[in-house]
Amino acid sequence: MAERISDTRWKALFEAEPDAVLVVAGDGALCEVNPAGLILFEAERAEEVVGHALSEFLAQPNREAFRSYVERVRGGHKGSLEVEMAGLKGGARTVMVWAALLDKKPGRGTPLLVLARDVTQQREMEADLRESRKMAAVGQLAATFAHDFNNLLNGLMGSLWLVATKLGADHPAAPLVATAGQAGRKAAEVVRQLLAIGRKSKGELYAVALKPIAEQVVRRLRRTLDPRIEVVLEADPDLWTVQSHPGVIRTILLNLCTNARDAMSQGGRLTVELRNVRKEDIGECVRLTVSDTGIGMDHELSRRIFEPFFTTKEEERGIGLGLTVVQSLVNRLAGAITVESEPGRGSRVVIDLPRMVAKDAPVELSPAVPPVRTVPSGTGQAILVVDDEEILRVVARAALEQAGYVVLEAEDGASALEVFQREHERIAAILLDVNMPGRSGQEVFQDLRGLDPNVLVIFCSGSISDKKGELLTRGGAKAFLPKPYSARQLTDAIRQVLQLQPNR
Repeated sequence: MAERISDTRWKALFEAEPDAVLVVAGDGALCEVNPAGLILFEAERAEEVVGHALSEFLAQPNREAFRSYVERVRGGHKGSLEVEMAGLKGGARTVMVWAALLDKKPGRGTPLLVLARDVTQQREMEADLRESRKMAAVGQLAATFAHDFNNLLNGLMGSLWLVATKLGADHPAAPLVATAGQAGRKAAEVVRQLLAIGRKSKGELYAVALKPIAEQVVRRLRRTLDPRIEVVLEADPDLWTVQSHPGVIRTILLNLCTNARDAMSQGGRLTVELRNVRKEDIGECVRLTVSDTGIGMDHELSRRIFEPFFTTKEEERGIGLGLTVVQSLVNRLAGAITVESEPGRGSRVVIDLPRMVAKDAPVELSPAVPPVRTVPSGTGQAILVVDDEEILRVVARAALEQAGYVVLEAEDGASALEVFQREHERIAAILLDVNMPGRSGQEVFQDLRGLDPNVLVIFCSGSISDKKGELLTRGGAKAFLPKPYSARQLTDAIRQVLQLQPNR
């Protein structure tokens, strides 16, 4: 063996090989380790590992698999094996090993030459790619059914609103109708969360102070949570701002606090912390931590909690999207999220969001346009409702007619153009669905503008983001109404648009 290692050419190759090269005795003990091997074992000198069994460095579940692999190699097998190992300092690595006999006469005492390649980064990249594809698939799934599902919700919730107006607040069935409406709004939120997962764009971001948002969420939690759960907010006095959107931060907090609540069925302590920290990989950032004293999770559960639709809750308490949405939003803000948990000792979710620096000048928020209350209800103006879903046209007609408008209907782009050409003088505004069979709403909009450059169009959709809705308004539309919308939101949008040109 000594002659083999002392050979000049072999020694040069042994020293220069970028992968770990190990000579293993017949009893499994390490005899020789090259410089790359020392790095893998987190050792500074060969003496620190020589004499130790290679299996000592392997993760317990992999030791039997490695023993079987060595037996197969002694029998002529030439394949490889992937194992998990830990160095002297505890660093966990994923390693691909290839073994070959160093003697032409196989036997249990024959030494082995083992080549070990660190594939940790490669496996992490592959896992990230799989996760990215999974999220893309979920996003595509959401985009595929969101339009139809939101149309159904819109019809359902609109019909409930109409029933409620007929029954009146004192009717015995009114609470049941209200409960059904709340369920519809929760269903709409599920669809919004699905769409949030699939979207890659950050959208329009602003300078956001986390403390006021956290204070609002905590006040709400104290009013609504089980009184046995103590809710605590701890924040640095001079907290930095981050670049985000208030709604994003609120969504993150509410999802994390909901999970914490569900982990404390017998009561406990829910703590929200906001701190200024500095991290090597992110730099200056604001750390948002939500911790609980609940049941906690083992390593296997902690590893899976960000998977879409994975949940440990009872079926009626969740569908496993909350933390997936949180992770998606944090990634979109260039932040980082980690989870620490142990069974019986609660959980702690830590989110680091980059501090907003000077070059990221905050975007001025446009003041919200208050709902128009001074304009009376419709006075007979004609509104053209263009939607391929009959139930939505029925609901929109009922809501608008109750508000004093005259309603015309069209089920697609061709019939919309036909009605507009025939009733052009009467039509004050058009409610136009973005996604329709045949010509899209945007194409129909261009045709309408060709007939009347001043046409007043309100786009509506249940499958595009508010950001894309804003682009439609910049392109000439007067408003964007996301589905599902309420009767009040519909009539308010019509009133605001007509107020822009009251002579219509």
